[in-house]
Amino acid sequence: MRISTIAAVVLLAAALSACTSGEKGNPTASPPSSGSSGNDSAGKLPPRPASLKVDSVDTCKLLTADQMKQVDTLAAEPDKLDLVDGQQSASCHYSNYAKYNYTIGAVTHKGVDYWLMGGGNLTTNVIKVADYGAVKVELSGGSGFDCSVAIDVADGQQLMVSYIPLTTGEKDQSVLCGKAEKAAGLALATLKTLK
Repeated sequence: MRISTIAAVVLLAAALSACTSGEKGNPTASPPSSGSSGNDSAGKLPPRPASLKVDSVDTCKLLTADQMKQVDTLAAEPDKLDLVDGQQSASCHYSNYAKYNYTIGAVTHKGVDYWLMGGGNLTTNVIKVADYGAVKVELSGGSGFDCSVAIDVADGQQLMVSYIPLTTGEKDQSVLCGKAEKAAGLALATLKTLK
């Protein structure tokens, strides 16, 4: 069973939702599924146009000041998070204080194919972010908790971007995923300039 900070944040958001809105906040558990969107109906990642290693990337520099304005964030705070499979990854929280967080993580110990192996209570879909293959990761049976996009940037590595609302006002999962995808595209554009 996968244990990750994303799952912990999702559970925290669910608990927060239950406490602040009077709702139960317990999404229906369902088996994980693996699907696809975009051009690849087989759920396989497209070829990577170039390798963009994230070993020494400062994740708090992956959104420029202009890009932070585009996703309406006000602050960037570095962190080390367990994003994938029990190992710490350099990360940065881009926040609009009490409204929402974007978390960008440089995962150097597992590639994006990790998300396509199934297991846990997650739904995954292969998508494209700019010209790179990626996997959209969502909590199965839940809505309005978070959405993550893991970009295939190098062998055994991924750039992971999550959008996490901190209030109960955002419930439309497609909106959450759209925000995660937008931030992922911006971070990828910056990453390309750092290499």
